[in-house]
Amino acid sequence: MTNLVQSSVPQVAPSIIWRILDGNAVIVSPTDGDVHVLSETGTAIWEMVADKKDVSDIEGFLVEHYIVSQAEAHQDVESFINDLKTLGLVA
Repeated sequence: MTNLVQSSVPQVAPSIIWRILDGNAVIVSPTDGDVHVLSETGTAIWEMVADKKDVSDIEGFLVEHYIVSQAEAHQDVESFINDLKTLGLVA
């Protein structure tokens, strides 16, 4: 697992195709044909990644909109981004 620095800016992998359908991100990896559907929170994070927001902006959003501490937000964002990297969705 990679430790994320708050100033790092995760990027959507170049080959990924995605759309928002019914409020959820639907992500397709054309290289392996996998389809991923994200939750409401995952979709919000995904959209911020697509908008090239840095990790601290994403964490700030979670703290502001959900009942989580800064430390919890950092841990959650780090885990989520690492999961997306493992799936090849984020570079």
